[in-house]
Amino acid sequence: MSKTLAIYWSRRDFRLTDNQALSRAASFAKESKGQVLPLFVLEDYMKKDDFPAPARHVLSHALPLFFEQYVHSLVLEGKGARTINLVVKKFEQEGYDVHVFVNEDVYPDFYIQIEKIKKNNISIEVCTDRISVSKETKTGAGNIYSIFTPFKNAVWGEFVSREPLPRVDPKKIPYFEKPEKLFLHAIPCNGAELEKLFSKKRNFTAGGAQHDIDSQIDEAQDLSAWYMSEDEALKGFKAFLEKNVDEYKNKRDFLATEGTSKMSLALAWGFVSAGTLCSCIKTHYNASFDNPHSLRHEGATHYISELIWREFYGYLLYHYPHLMHTEFQEKFRGKIRWQENKEGHRRFALWMRGETGYVIVDAAMKQLAKCGWMHNRARMIVSSVLTKNLGVDWRWGQEYFRAMLIDLDEASNNGGWQWGASVGADPKPIRIFNPYLQAKNYDADSAYQKKWLPSERLVLQLPPLVEHKDAREDALTRYGLSEKGGVRYF
Repeated sequence: MSKTLAIYWSRRDFRLTDNQALSRAASFAKESKGQVLPLFVLEDYMKKDDFPAPARHVLSHALPLFFEQYVHSLVLEGKGARTINLVVKKFEQEGYDVHVFVNEDVYPDFYIQIEKIKKNNISIEVCTDRISVSKETKTGAGNIYSIFTPFKNAVWGEFVSREPLPRVDPKKIPYFEKPEKLFLHAIPCNGAELEKLFSKKRNFTAGGAQHDIDSQIDEAQDLSAWYMSEDEALKGFKAFLEKNVDEYKNKRDFLATEGTSKMSLALAWGFVSAGTLCSCIKTHYNASFDNPHSLRHEGATHYISELIWREFYGYLLYHYPHLMHTEFQEKFRGKIRWQENKEGHRRFALWMRGETGYVIVDAAMKQLAKCGWMHNRARMIVSSVLTKNLGVDWRWGQEYFRAMLIDLDEASNNGGWQWGASVGADPKPIRIFNPYLQAKNYDADSAYQKKWLPSERLVLQLPPLVEHKDAREDALTRYGLSEKGGVRYF
């Protein structure tokens, strides 16, 4: 009788609670009287210049914290599918019957890797994770949802009723002991060793040009204040439930207040699951939240709705992987006359540096440059200004955010940029944000602007790159629209 090994292939799921793949690996090993090997593959692309610097920071800090909880584990370098194939083959040569468990993703490359693994006749189970509701949710006509509210109503009951899996106790896992003896090229899982493997440069490509961030942005990004573990994330969320969730709907848009949960990082890197956050809310209120239209606990209900927005964007990218580079709305594909010449690149560079002359935009860009995060209201403002006022392609902004966000979630980033450019799902009349009105409404005392901009920038303001009154008309022309074609000003 062959020995059994369950490999838990960790990717963006650094948690013990509600970790489907880890739970399945542990239970499979228990049922088969086998062993478990937690494995992380530091993939080749992660060591390159254009792998986002914030992601390097998370991996060098969060991965060791997560893996130190296991008595035995393994970190290897290489390509994902190829490394899994080599590891499985090695264990099969040692007489093991190997089964791989991994949590799903929505990026197209993930499924390409899974197919490569399956072609080698490897047993691999892909577990529910990034999208916690059914990916095959359809409209009454059998179509993929393209508007958020009907999608939310369709999945609400499934989302709020699902109970997260219990925490896996890493001390009770039956490990394969000292795997590094079989894999002499294993990487020590500590921050210092991991950092040695990463590039120190910050590059990204947009508009057919490679951008060296350090030569264009003056600020050094300081990410040291961010939480890097499941326990820290849950502690922060419980504080949010105690202090802010009741007023979440009313206060979340105000830029200078602590009205948001800051859980976007935890969700992006799997420190917690969306299901765990929802369960914490239900426990906090001792309520089921089975009615999405209830006015009771309105702040918490709205927060759950925002979690489902994240599900919606993941659902769309899963079904339409081309959205990373193509507008959701077919009528805009190849039709918008973007500023792609020298002037476009000049505007883009000034936008990145926070020198557009729109004070609220410049403050937001400085926030991103300094701490790797930006308030969601600010993300909407800066994306609208880049695409509508400055006429720069939304894909350029998407790539800059990819390079700078510590809470990068590809689906949400893409969905947010397509929404900001008015080319994405959940179509409405074209939205043109007025940066002056946005500042008045959501930073009336200029506290946010004062925090992120030097005082001289508030006194001696730069002239705007494009006068807003002119930008509005330019945008309508650029999009091939008119006042009669539908436009909303904010």
